Parts: sequence; C-alpha cells; structure tokens
Amino acid sequence: MSRSSSSRRRPSVHITLDRASRFHRLVSLLAEKPRSRPELLAELGIGLRTFYRELEFLRRCGVKVRHEQKLYHLMATAEEAEGRLPFPDPQLSFAEMAELARCECAAGRRMAELLASVVQPAGTSRKTGKSGSRPKSRKSVRGAGGAGTA
Repeated sequence: MSRSSSSRRRPSVHITLDRASRFHRLVSLLAEKPRSRPELLAELGIGLRTFYRELEFLRRCGVKVRHEQKLYHLMATAEEAEGRLPFPDPQLSFAEMAELARCECAAGRRMAELLASVVQPAGTSRKTGKSGSRPKSRKSVRGAGGAGTA
C-alpha cells in the first residue's frame, strides 16, 4: 500500500521560488543520470556550501541521493522526489483557496482541511465560541484583507 502525498512528513520551511526552481533542476539533472559535484555546481550556478545545504535539505525531505565513485545518484524517480519537496507559498486569496478546496482530489481535500483550520480553528465552536470571544461571521472572513477589517 503506498502512502499518499498528504500523509508524507514535510519539513516545515518556507522556500523561495528561486530555491524551489533549483531543487526542481537538481532533481531533474540527477534523474537523467548520475553527475559529478563540479558538473552539478556548474549546471546550478551555486557554490559548494549551497550545494551541501541543498543536499541536506533533500535528505530532510526524504529524498535519497547517494554519493558513489565521485558521482551523485538520485535513488528515486524525479516524480517521487518532487512529491516530497515543499512548494513555495503561492499567496492565494481566501476565494482562490476555496476554489481549489472544491477539487475532488487528494490535494483538494488537503486544501479544504487547511482552509477549515484557518476559518474555524480547532478549539472553537461556531455557536458558542469556546474561547470566550464572539465567533467571526462569514462576512468578516470574506472581507479579510479589505479596508476596515482587522
């Protein structure tokens, strides 16, 4: 039985678009064939410290890269490796998040759960507001980020 992408543990980090692009290129290069460190450094346009930092990050994400006979080998397919990497924050609005949450797929269900955790955090009740504060109305959620909202 295979684990779904939503059940995999991901590092809790925020990465930039440039770094995500570099991880994609690194995984793609290693998926094509084993590569030497100098070749990877040149292809990615990075220094030695950044290279080792990126390899450590891949390891923390569960992406295995083996170093053998001066070549780096990806121990999974590119698709499997990229399934373990975080994606940069896309800066979605609540409306865009709600639209994605309606998708009938695993990613859509994950978006729906995330949206629900923001709109109705655990430990509060819509009717009673267990935290002692008045629950927010739907209007205040829809108006989030607009003028006159906190």
